[in-house]
Amino acid sequence: MPGKIFLIPSFLNEDSPAIIPQQVTEAVHALDEFIVENAKTARRFLRAIGYKKNFDTEVTLHEMDKHAKAVSFDALLKNVLEGKNCGIISEAGNPCIADPGNEIVAYAHKREIEVVPLVGPSSILLALISSGFSGQQFSFNGYLPIQGAERSRKIKQLESAAKNGHTQIFMETPFRNQKLLDEILKTCQDDTALCIACDLTLSTQYIRTRKVRDWKKAKPDLHKRYCIFLFG
Repeated sequence: MPGKIFLIPSFLNEDSPAIIPQQVTEAVHALDEFIVENAKTARRFLRAIGYKKNFDTEVTLHEMDKHAKAVSFDALLKNVLEGKNCGIISEAGNPCIADPGNEIVAYAHKREIEVVPLVGPSSILLALISSGFSGQQFSFNGYLPIQGAERSRKIKQLESAAKNGHTQIFMETPFRNQKLLDEILKTCQDDTALCIACDLTLSTQYIRTRKVRDWKKAKPDLHKRYCIFLFG
């Protein structure tokens, strides 16, 4: 009988370890095999929540990034297929959202491996519930296109959907946040509602919902900060 795959939520930021529930730490302490995006980051996370096992002799970390191929999944899950439990750890927040973990989960379902999601921080949901926008209908759009013209078209598309009552959520890499904000303010109509949720769960947390016209008057510095953007 196959083992189980545990979906392990990690910190949104390394400075906010207290938000990991006890249920997660208890589940993690029972595991010694993990699928991770980055081994170094995963080790830091595990140590921060009190994980004591020796990484050199007792623990196996399989690195998997967005370029991993499905043909390797049998090898990756060999021990799980033989009855051993394994955990998936994302770089930040919940696995399988804006990371390749969903491919492993999809494959696990095909092989009838039980998947166990654990409760933890999600920047997307925290941003949504604190925005004041509709939580009845919403879409997470991940990263927007990098190219200027294509990105502008996408911003207009999301703006239009939001004005029809369908909240639009998206993100950018920290070093490109400011450029994205500039593009939003240049592209969108003045009466469009924009929420910026930044540094969620940290002492520097910043969440504001304003019209585009008001953001133009008081533009925050978002450079190298972790942000979620929402239209509503």
